[in-house]
Amino acid sequence: MNPRQRRGVLLILATVLGALVTFVVVLNYVQSVSSQVGPVTTVLELSGDVNELQEVTAEDVTAVEVPQRWVPDDAVHDLSELQGKVAASSYSQGAVLQASMLQDPPQLTEGYREVTIMVDAETGVAGKITSGARVDVVTTLEDPTTEQRTAEVIIQNALVTDVGVATTVEDESDSGDFTESEAVPVTFALTPDDSLKLAYGESFSTKLRLLLRREGDDSLVVNPEYTAMGAPAEDEEGEQ
Repeated sequence: MNPRQRRGVLLILATVLGALVTFVVVLNYVQSVSSQVGPVTTVLELSGDVNELQEVTAEDVTAVEVPQRWVPDDAVHDLSELQGKVAASSYSQGAVLQASMLQDPPQLTEGYREVTIMVDAETGVAGKITSGARVDVVTTLEDPTTEQRTAEVIIQNALVTDVGVATTVEDESDSGDFTESEAVPVTFALTPDDSLKLAYGESFSTKLRLLLRREGDDSLVVNPEYTAMGAPAEDEEGEQ
């Protein structure tokens, strides 16, 4: 074996020895960290923000592994624990779900009724209103004689208890034609008086809108009505 070959063999041996030393060092480090952190467990973490009284489903959570020593005692570990539960408050994405953050759907307060109406999916909900939200209900009416249009806040700070899935509905126009549109069933917890106002607004308004309130906003609308005079039909024809 010539000197060049001996140097090559020594280099290979040094490389193998270095790899073994590195492996031992990394293994000792991993074992050290593992002994400090301890065993891990699977918990459910919110994959997005949830609102108060919103139903928490499998789509709202992600299973993650975290060190058991850092997990709250009442952390939720299994999807079965979500069955029929709603959020007790509003929580942000990334929060580890705990049993104390869930509750059964609220029962109606004495004197209140649950009322469900179909609301236009685009102008009334637009995907932003969920269970637990607080909204104002606005109706737009038009006097058939004077063509005077009135927009009025008929209900303020109403509690939404459920929002269903958008479905296609048929509406009949004054001429007897049918048009299709998407509507969402929205359920409210209202007093009997407000329930009548809502039923009237749904039946006779040309448009019904929901105005989403910021969380904690209990203010009242001081002037809940706006009136505008529509142009007479003959004037509109004269302008064309």
